[in-house]
Amino acid sequence: MEGYRIARKGLSRDTIVDAAAALAEEKGMENLTLRELADALDVKPASLYNHLQGLPELNVRLAECALDRLMDTLQQAVDIRPVTDALRALAVAYRSFAHEQPQLYRAMMMLPQFSDPGLIARKQAFMDLFVRMLAPLGLPSEERVHLSRLIRSTLHGYISMEAAGFFRSPLATADESFERTTEWLCEQITRTEANYHGGTNHQ
Repeated sequence: MEGYRIARKGLSRDTIVDAAAALAEEKGMENLTLRELADALDVKPASLYNHLQGLPELNVRLAECALDRLMDTLQQAVDIRPVTDALRALAVAYRSFAHEQPQLYRAMMMLPQFSDPGLIARKQAFMDLFVRMLAPLGLPSEERVHLSRLIRSTLHGYISMEAAGFFRSPLATADESFERTTEWLCEQITRTEANYHGGTNHQ
């Protein structure tokens, strides 16, 4: 954390959150304390309270940081065409973020327990991003929500099991299985689109 030692006059909420994110990646979210964070920033713990109300708010800001960084990573992928190519790019970007910043990814998964208005807005934007990716399919809004939930839960489930130490069989690599999982999601999207536009629901 030597790189995060800054002069007191440079202390701000953003620098505090950036330092906390780096410290969390180093020590784990559950081991993050304000005292260690203050030491890393070369300030007294009391100085942090000029910018944050305490550890609960810091957790909220870390979740915000996680969402902002992930959204920046995913934004370009969702506008690729066709939609299946967008999904392939998004899946790779999503998994890469979870691999490279696993503790921030954990912070993001804490979202449902927070009621901070700014965080709620970010959470909605994150969910809307997946729905927006599916918009070119011309499906009803409800169907796009179902599909977006399928995509998010599949990606999260795979990444979580991978992080827990599964998928180490010598018969198939985790990368190969993830690629197949993504292709199965693409097939589901294609099948859903074909069923809607070729069925009785399409007028």
